[in-house]
Amino acid sequence: MLSEYSKFVEPSKLPKKRIQLHYYLVGFADAEGCFSVALKKQKDTRFGWVLDPVFHVTQHEKNRAVLELFKAELKCGRIEAKHGQEHTLQFTVDNRRQLAEKVIPFFERRKLLVKSDDFRLFERIVSGLEKKEHANLEKFKYLITQAFKMNLDGKQRRYTLSEVLDSLAGSSETTRQTPQK
Repeated sequence: MLSEYSKFVEPSKLPKKRIQLHYYLVGFADAEGCFSVALKKQKDTRFGWVLDPVFHVTQHEKNRAVLELFKAELKCGRIEAKHGQEHTLQFTVDNRRQLAEKVIPFFERRKLLVKSDDFRLFERIVSGLEKKEHANLEKFKYLITQAFKMNLDGKQRRYTLSEVLDSLAGSSETTRQTPQK
């Protein structure tokens, strides 16, 4: 029995084995979760853009217990009110190190069904960011291209892929490294 979780869920409703809880959480994330990578303009960065990965699960406040289970089992993240949606809470992990060390390994060991393609792209992008691939223009373009393949092929993005890549065409490390007089 998973008695340490009885503060969130009535003990009789908890699964008997941890693996059952894990698969419950994976199924829940497959239905109510999101792996996403935001692309944000940021002038003080090398190429003027940043990739910002995040995993989140959204739920009505009356179902907070399931978000608490995610937080307790993954040992990271936070639960907060979802901006602009009264009575809605969100479990969020946006710390890249926690994504790489806790969230991604959890979902690698227990396979997603619906969101498996988005997860693979997410995992590749987080891994690339951890390896500092975003410091190289060509590798950064590749990571951006991968982000645009996620979540309905980037249909909800503010900028098109071509707009972003065109804005990077003017980026040059040599220009940025030229000493100022």
